[in-house]
Amino acid sequence: MISAVRRISYWNVLILIVVLNFVLFCGAQENNVCPTFKDYYTIKNNSNCWYDFTAEFDTRTIVKMHGFDFSEYKIQTKDGHILGLFKIPSRIRSDPTKRYFPVFLQHGLLSTASNFVAVGKDSLAFTLADAGYDVWLGNYRGNEYSEGHVKYTTRDNEFWDHSMDDIVKYDFPAIFEKILAETPSGGQIIYIGHSLGTSLALMYNAKYHKEAKHIFKLVILLCPAYTISNMRSPYRLAAPFGQMILNTALNMDLMRLFSQAEPTRGMMRRICLESPNLMERCLRAWNLFYGLDATIGPENVPIFFHQLPGGTSLKVGKHSADLVLGNFRHYDHGYAENIKRYGTAKPPIYDIKKIETPIYIVYSTADWATTEQDALNLYNKLPKVARHGIRKISEKNFNHIDFIFTRAAKKLVYDDLLNVINNVIPESSTKINVPI
Repeated sequence: MISAVRRISYWNVLILIVVLNFVLFCGAQENNVCPTFKDYYTIKNNSNCWYDFTAEFDTRTIVKMHGFDFSEYKIQTKDGHILGLFKIPSRIRSDPTKRYFPVFLQHGLLSTASNFVAVGKDSLAFTLADAGYDVWLGNYRGNEYSEGHVKYTTRDNEFWDHSMDDIVKYDFPAIFEKILAETPSGGQIIYIGHSLGTSLALMYNAKYHKEAKHIFKLVILLCPAYTISNMRSPYRLAAPFGQMILNTALNMDLMRLFSQAEPTRGMMRRICLESPNLMERCLRAWNLFYGLDATIGPENVPIFFHQLPGGTSLKVGKHSADLVLGNFRHYDHGYAENIKRYGTAKPPIYDIKKIETPIYIVYSTADWATTEQDALNLYNKLPKVARHGIRKISEKNFNHIDFIFTRAAKKLVYDDLLNVINNVIPESSTKINVPI
């Protein structure tokens, strides 16, 4: 009896120490975010400002400091890349009779899994975990959580020699195989992608349409990027120069500098967080891509530049620029290499008419990157069997990045997504073979 009391006391003391350390640690930190750009001028002693640990730490720490469990897996692909795959187990499942499918979240271009936990308890990942779902966070090759390789380092140009084709061919099968291995027999995945994460989903479902029909219960596309030739952003003018930029980086041996997260983000943080004036100007420059009308506020700017850019291959960037030119196809290696690889002068398309998986689309009218015209074009080109639904967000100040970087997204987007996901009905157990 005495021994049991001692054990209880020991654990109570240990928990108290952890809590006190957390409180003291947070209380000892200086302010790092403010509600207005003007407040940043006096941030140190300004009572309007506060400390937000999301602007300081990585995904692992952010998840744990919000009180969620966290698991990390190192997944090796068939071509030697090592990916960081994260899992946030569900909280309490309120309905024991309901089937909770695992939900996989895939970030977009220059991003990481951190984006899905960027705005605290209202983040998409936490919203899903609180609703009873196991949440899996993907990081495709080349971002800061997936910089491993069995042979190359990030200083080798060979490490960065990959396009979206390689993510679809190697990364996704390895990731889905792991998720399904951790899912009860006959389970399926609900896929939610943002921006380029939607492009990759469409490519995979088009190329492996028979397998994908059994792997995915539902695919949700936030800001769908199929062909985006109606892009309103002035950055669309750079799309035809992708090959020139890639050649310049190769010739000057700048592939790592332009591709890896730390060099580019370090430079951007030194510039954009130097002063409140530069913070505002940098945000405006980014919003020329996303859409000038935005709900992302000054308090999120330090978090934004702590997480972005998250790293990606220049070839992935060039491949995504091809979407702006109206192409949804494999990577264009040039005439001679195309003949060698594909047997045709031009790369083969990813034929979305072959998709059999239910697709649900959410887009915003204020989005300059993936516009309403392009979202409707995608939906109309999908076969009827794949049209699960489409939803328009008409909020004036809700643009491309607001889908994941503002608290307003919970009310405008996530609550509806939960209704859609909760209404997904399980089918009978089916053996799933992932193409690897």
